[in-house]
Amino acid sequence: FLELMQAVAKNGSLGEKLAVLVVCEWTYLSWGQLVENKTNRDCSFMTYEWVDLHSGSYFESVVSYLRRLLDEEGERMNEENKLKCQDRFLEAVQLEEDFFNFAYEKEVL
Repeated sequence: FLELMQAVAKNGSLGEKLAVLVVCEWTYLSWGQLVENKTNRDCSFMTYEWVDLHSGSYFESVVSYLRRLLDEEGERMNEENKLKCQDRFLEAVQLEEDFFNFAYEKEVL
């Protein structure tokens, strides 16, 4: 994921940057909402702070804002740029899915 973010930051359009960022933040919001009420506050500060950072109404508003920016940028794009943006979005989704699958597989082992 780091390689994708660096490539898009260096050479991507605004739409591509937003596509990758939206996937990242929206994924973490979805995850944070899922585990928020299951988080053990007696464990590592970093663990529950990470959950708190990625859940709640403020973070929801951040993700909504980013999604709106992406939608607005998409309205200004030609078809070629929309396809590039879509490719980056789908690549980011696959990387996030791979990350979570790996994390949950390791948890079971």
